[in-house]
Amino acid sequence: MEKTGKILAIFLLIFLFFVVFLSGMVNTITQPTHARGYFKTEPLVALRGSIASADHHTLAASHQHWQLVFDGRYAYESKWPLLAALLARYLDQEEHHLLAQLARQQRVLLAKELSSGQAQALKRLSSALDRQGVFRTLDVGGTRLRYGLEVTPQNPQGRHYLYGDLAQPVLGYVQRSSGIGEMGLERFYESSLRPQSVGGIRAQRDVGGNLIHNNRMERTPQQDGASLALALDLALQRELEQLLDQQKEAFEAQEVMAAIMHSDSGRLVALASSNRYNPNRITQESLAHTRMNVVQYPFEPGSVMKPFILALLFEEGAAGQYDLVRGYNGRLELGGEVIEDDFPRAWLSAEDVIVYSSNVGIAQLALGLSAYKMHDGLSSFGFAKPTGIDLPYEAVGDLPGIHRYRTDIYRATTGYGYGLRTTFMQLLKAYNIFNNSGVAIAPHLVERMGGSYDPLALPPKVPQRVIGEPTAMKMMQILRKTVLQGTGRQAQVEGIFTAGKTGTAKIAYSGGYSDTHHSSFFGFANDQTERYTIGVLFIDPQKESMAARTAAPTFAEAAKLLIERGYLNRDQNGESP
Repeated sequence: MEKTGKILAIFLLIFLFFVVFLSGMVNTITQPTHARGYFKTEPLVALRGSIASADHHTLAASHQHWQLVFDGRYAYESKWPLLAALLARYLDQEEHHLLAQLARQQRVLLAKELSSGQAQALKRLSSALDRQGVFRTLDVGGTRLRYGLEVTPQNPQGRHYLYGDLAQPVLGYVQRSSGIGEMGLERFYESSLRPQSVGGIRAQRDVGGNLIHNNRMERTPQQDGASLALALDLALQRELEQLLDQQKEAFEAQEVMAAIMHSDSGRLVALASSNRYNPNRITQESLAHTRMNVVQYPFEPGSVMKPFILALLFEEGAAGQYDLVRGYNGRLELGGEVIEDDFPRAWLSAEDVIVYSSNVGIAQLALGLSAYKMHDGLSSFGFAKPTGIDLPYEAVGDLPGIHRYRTDIYRATTGYGYGLRTTFMQLLKAYNIFNNSGVAIAPHLVERMGGSYDPLALPPKVPQRVIGEPTAMKMMQILRKTVLQGTGRQAQVEGIFTAGKTGTAKIAYSGGYSDTHHSSFFGFANDQTERYTIGVLFIDPQKESMAARTAAPTFAEAAKLLIERGYLNRDQNGESP
């Protein structure tokens, strides 16, 4: 009996040895060396934040891509045809191609840019193939290894723009190679949009390498990038883009741009260009359209500068609204230069200098400002300064130095928009001062920012008084008269208050001026409760250069879009700003 007991004990020890050995063999399943063991950690990939319109449509979103890697040595050669046939169905590839990859008997990339659904399906396939004895264990340098199908996250992530060229180049794009925002909002908010930190799940795994969801699972959440909620209205934006496309074609312009800003808050409910691109398929030809000319294109603005000169004179008490100014029948010699008007007059009131866009009149009025008052006054309106808009690479243009303004001709030509350079966005912000009771506010695209981590707060929108409310009211009356009786008559819209100023300026070229033009209109569309500032700029329209026939009617069409979308309501008289 004692001998029998010893034999039984030895048998039990041998049995336990084999149990432990086989258990170790089972644990060397379809994972690379760093993942072998009873527990396994899988990464939780953090995603770049999304961008959405004001009406809750996702404009840009990221999705994680996965890749499939396998080493043909870890599958029995007799199983290669079966493995190739199955993978061909999952990957939509040719069997003979996959078979050739397996025959290389080394680690090869079988597929990339797989969706999360495809990745999960391939993980389940790997587990099923392992149970069917497709994979084998090899001795590599004294270590027994067993690999299955390796499905791993791929970097950088995929970025998809759901509406193609909509809101471009404002949105910008993400470089495929680096995953970094390159232009537009993607660039400006890069530090907030980008993924913040990778998380992970640590849990027991089954023989297929899949995590077992039980109470022993440990989870570290990932931190995605912040999401951006824009002020842009999707439908309004698209309709404005379509309008600009039509106007570009009709007038054979190089580019047409427009913006609609809520005057009280600075919210840009639409910011559009006729020159757009599809960020999902950037080509060599479309690269030129990635430039944001609304903030990156300085130009001499022409007559849209005249209202700022008159406003500064009002502030200084150097001119009155109805003061008489000599028109010299449309021709004035000053400093060796000849200043001319399109519509000659003998005399004009100060307000009619704006209404009928008299270069001769504003040149004389501008001489009523000292060099210091003109330079610092225009600077207070925001010229030669960043606007504060949330877009990158903003140009600031330039103002002549104070010493230049000591000469009459520089003050005179600045009065009608030559000799300085400004940007579309600077003009939009500056005109908004008139419609906002003399107070400047920075235009902005992003309304809210949030995500799975604590985002940086948006920059505060600090208003700044530039001119007094009485001056702003006078300028609104004059710009209203410009639309009713003057050069801006094509900007009228029945039932709402519209006001503004046209500007037509030759484009500087090689130290002089070419026969090409900038045509612009900046003004306002208001009802009894809401106020909007609208800007339109044509670059080099070929068929018609006068802003009264290009930019002004385009402004009117943009204002009508606000009515159609419910932003403004028609009134019977439409006279109250």
